[in-house]
Amino acid sequence: MLALSDLRRSIQRKATEPLNATRALELLHLDPLVTLRLLRLATTPSYGKQATALTLPMIANMVGEAVIRRALDVPVVATAGAESLRKLWLHSIATALAARALAQGTADLDPEAAYLAGLLHDLPQWLTLLAEHAGSQHAGPFENWVRHWHLPLPLSEILLDLNGKSDGAPNTQGGTLIRAAELLAELAGFDDGLSRSPAALLQQFALLDSEPLFAAEQLRREVEHVLDAVGISLAPSGTNAEVADAKLQPTIGNLAAPVLPSTPDVLLGLLGSKRWKSYRSIFMEGTVAALRHFGFDRALYVTWMRASGCVAVRYKADLSSRRMVERWIAPSAGETEKLADALATERAVLLSATLPAAGLLHHFGMDEALAIPINRTFATPAFLLLDRTLSARNIDLPIEEGPATLLGLTISLLNENLLLKRRQQRAQKFAVTDPLTRLFNRRHGVLAVDQELARFRRSSRPLTVLMIDLDEFKKLNDAFGHLMGDVALRTTADVMRRTLRKSDTLCRFGGEEFLVVLPDTEPQDASILAARLFIAIEASGHTIGLPTTASIGLASAQMDDTIESLLARADRALYASKSLGRNRFSVDAAID
Repeated sequence: MLALSDLRRSIQRKATEPLNATRALELLHLDPLVTLRLLRLATTPSYGKQATALTLPMIANMVGEAVIRRALDVPVVATAGAESLRKLWLHSIATALAARALAQGTADLDPEAAYLAGLLHDLPQWLTLLAEHAGSQHAGPFENWVRHWHLPLPLSEILLDLNGKSDGAPNTQGGTLIRAAELLAELAGFDDGLSRSPAALLQQFALLDSEPLFAAEQLRREVEHVLDAVGISLAPSGTNAEVADAKLQPTIGNLAAPVLPSTPDVLLGLLGSKRWKSYRSIFMEGTVAALRHFGFDRALYVTWMRASGCVAVRYKADLSSRRMVERWIAPSAGETEKLADALATERAVLLSATLPAAGLLHHFGMDEALAIPINRTFATPAFLLLDRTLSARNIDLPIEEGPATLLGLTISLLNENLLLKRRQQRAQKFAVTDPLTRLFNRRHGVLAVDQELARFRRSSRPLTVLMIDLDEFKKLNDAFGHLMGDVALRTTADVMRRTLRKSDTLCRFGGEEFLVVLPDTEPQDASILAARLFIAIEASGHTIGLPTTASIGLASAQMDDTIESLLARADRALYASKSLGRNRFSVDAAID
C-alpha cells in the first residue's frame, strides 16, 4: 500500500534519513499487505514450529531488518484508480487501532495481537481488489488460502470467523472484539465500502462504551496522529500529485535504484571466478546472484532424490539468518510433473500454488516459484527455486525464462568443471599413492630423492635417506595369512606417518620395504629418528598381536651422489642391519 505514489510522496517528504529499524516497524504497522507477506515468511513450515500468537514486533524480530526493507522497497504504483484500495487501507488501520484499544480493556486478546488481527481482518476484500488492480490470482475459498499461508491458529480462527458467516455475527471472543473495532472504525468515518447498518450492528455488541460517537472521534484523531508521524495526511493529495510522480525516489528507504548488470556480464562473472573450491561455494554464489542480479526475494538450492521423490534443501538465500529445520519435502503430483519436464527440456518452469495446499510451495510459503534445472544428467539433479512472494511481484515467464535457464546452465557447468577437477586430482593422487598404506609409491619416492638431491647440491644443506624393511615378513604372512600381513603394513605406515615431520617424504618402496627422505637432516639427527622408528614399529606389533620388527639403513647424501648411488648405500646399510640380527638400524660406512 505504501508504494502508492501519493503515499510514497508523503512519506519521502517527511523522511530525512534512510530507513532504520524503528521507522521500518512504524511503516509495517500501516501496511496490511507487507505485514501479511512478512507473517507468511515468519510462519513458513521449513523454519520449524513457531509461536501460536504473533505480534508485529515479534514478526519484525524473527525476519530481520533486511527482510523488512526488501518488503517495503517496492516500485512506485500510480495513484490513479486506487481510491478503493486507499479506502480499504484506512479502514484496516482504523480497525487495528480500535482493536488494540478495546483489547486493553478486556482479557480476551493481547492488545498487539488484536492490532495484527484488525489490520488483516479485511483480507478477502484485499484479495478481490488486488486481483482488479494488480492481476494477482487467489482463486478458491478464502479458508484454503488461510491454510496455505500458515497463519497462526488464533489469527486464523478470527479471520475465518469474521469472513465465513453470511449473517456477520462472529462466534469467537476475538472475532467479536474485531467486529466491534470495525464498527468503531466505521463510526469514525473509515468504512470499507460495504453496505452495512451501523445502527443494527451497534445493538449486537456490548464492548463499545455508552458514548460510541465520542470513542469514534478519539479514534479518528488517533488515526490522523499515526499517519502524520510518517508524513501522511488524511486530506486529498491535490491536483498536481500525479505531475510530481516522476520525481519520486524508487524505494521507500531513500535508497538509490540499483543498476543491475546485464545477464551476460553476471554469467561471465560467475564463470570467471577463481573461488570455486567446493560445491557449497557454487550453491552460495548461484543463489546470491539470483537475489542480487535477477531481482528475486528468495532462492533455494535443492536436490531431487529420484528414488524417494523428495526434495532436499542444500542452501538458501533470503536476506535472513534463520536456518531451515525441515529439509526433506515431498513435491505435489503437479510439481513433480513440472520438475520432470524441466529436467527433460533443460529449461526453467513456473510452479504455481494449488489448493488444497500441498507440496513444495506450500511448505516454503510461496505462491509461485521459478524452478531452474541444474545438472540434469547427474544421478541426483538439482533445482534453483526462486520466488518474489516477499515483494509481491509476479514472475513473467516469457521474459525471465531465458535468463533463468542460462543461470542454471552456468551453475551446471561450474559443478561439472569442479567434478572433473576433483576426478583429475583423485587420478593424480592415485598415480603417486599406494592404495594399501595410503603412502606415496616408489615413483613419487624416487622423484622426491631427485628433487632433494638437486636442492642439496645448490644449498649444501644436509640430506639423509632411510631404507626400512619389515623383518621376516614372508614368515609372518605364512603364519598369520596375507590379510594380517596387510594389517602389519598399514600399522607400520601409520606409525611412521605419526613419527615423521610434515616436511619428510615417506613412501612404500616395494613389498614390505619403505623409503624415507629427510631434507635438512644431519646423520646424527637421522640416527635418533631411526632408533625411534624401529622401537615404535616393534611396539605397534605388540599392540596388534603380530611379531612386527624392522631393519633400517641410513645414508647421507654426498656431492657426487646420484639417485642410484644414494639409494644403493642406504640399501647396503639396511642389509647390514639384517646381517647383524634385525630390529636395528645401521649407517652407511662412507659416513664414518
